[in-house]
Amino acid sequence: MDFERNIPINVQELGVILSALQLLDTAEEWQIAKYYGSASTLYNRLRDIYDEMDQSTIGEQNDPICEPSF
Repeated sequence: MDFERNIPINVQELGVILSALQLLDTAEEWQIAKYYGSASTLYNRLRDIYDEMDQSTIGEQNDPICEPSF
């Protein structure tokens, strides 16, 4: 059984995860911390990786798989 795995993820996908972590309320952060560890620590680790990635392609894009909800 693996306890760690490398997952290929692009800068947009990582941005979605970071945005979701920022939107957690206090109760959600406590619940996550109880079972998995600090959400803020995870956010900081992922933000460091995000800052090192090429973000030049971020912005509105026409993705044939994902349609905007606005």
